[in-house]
Amino acid sequence: MVSIDLISNRDDYSIRPPRRSEIKAFRMILPQIREPSLSLVAVIDEDERVVGAAALTRSSRPKPPIGPGVAIHVIAPCRRKGIGRALLQSLEKAARQQQAEALYAVQRVESGSRDELGWRWLGFQPLETVVYHELPLTGIEPRLGPLFEGMKQQGWIPDNAEIVSLCDADREAVADLHIQVLGGHRETLLGKLRGEGEGAYNPVYSRVLLVEGDVAGCILAHRESKDVAMVDANIVHPDLRGGWANLWLKLEASRGATELGIKKFIFSTFDHYSDTRAFTEKLGGVETRTTLLMCRQLDRPDPTGESE
Repeated sequence: MVSIDLISNRDDYSIRPPRRSEIKAFRMILPQIREPSLSLVAVIDEDERVVGAAALTRSSRPKPPIGPGVAIHVIAPCRRKGIGRALLQSLEKAARQQQAEALYAVQRVESGSRDELGWRWLGFQPLETVVYHELPLTGIEPRLGPLFEGMKQQGWIPDNAEIVSLCDADREAVADLHIQVLGGHRETLLGKLRGEGEGAYNPVYSRVLLVEGDVAGCILAHRESKDVAMVDANIVHPDLRGGWANLWLKLEASRGATELGIKKFIFSTFDHYSDTRAFTEKLGGVETRTTLLMCRQLDRPDPTGESE
C-alpha cells in the first residue's frame, strides 16, 4: 500500500485519499478497481462532495516501460476544470516513489472512442494494439492433432514433459510463472488459481505444462457462458517458445474444454503475437474488435490540455 502525503488543496476542491464515509462513492466512480495500492478522490470543498476518483493498481507491467495501471474518472458536470489532471499528478508522484517508468490505463479503450480521446488529453498514447479473437474449437483438433503426433514421432516432445489440469498443478509455481512473464498481483492470481472470485480459472480445461516436474507453461481460462470460454493467459517459459510447448498446450486445453461442452474460445493478442494471429486465422478464427493499451511515460512533461 502506498503511504505518502498526497493531499492537494486547489481553489475550490481537494485531492486526497478517501475518508471512510467516501469509500462507497469511490467504488461507485471506479467499480472496475479492486484492492488498489493507492486510492484518491477529488472533493468539492464547499459541500464535501466527491466528484472524481483515481487509483493505482498493485500489479505492474513486467516489461519496459515498467509501471502500474491507473484509473481516473471525473463526473460529467465537473469536467474541464483540471480535476482529472490534478488526480493524475498525484498518481504520478506516488508511482515515481515506486520507481515506475510509466502509467497504463487499467482498461483498454476502443480505437477512435471518446475514452481514447480522454486519455490522450491526459498525455497518454497508444502503446500496443490489442485484437480480440473468436476461435471455434472444432478446427483445433484436426489441425493441431496431426502436428503434435508428428512431433512425438520425431522425438521433439521430451520424455520428461507432461500436461496436467490446473487442479493437479502447483498453483504457487503457476503464479510465479505468470508474474515472471505477464506480471500481476500475486494474491489476486492465487485466488483465481484456487477458483475464487469473479473470473476464476477453470480447474479442468486450464492446463499446465510440466518439464521435469517444474511448471514451464500454462493456459488459464474461465467460462464466459454455457459454451464459450475466455482464455486469460497463454504462457510458455521463454526457453520453450516457438516450438512444441505452445502447440501442445493449445491442443490439450481445447480437448479439455470440448469435453465440458465449450465450443468457442475468446482471447486477445498483442502486436508482437503476429504468429498467433496468423495461426488463429488458419484455424478458422475471426477478429471481433480492436482496442488500445494507453500509456504515459513518466519522463514526459505534464499534460497541457484540458482534462476530464
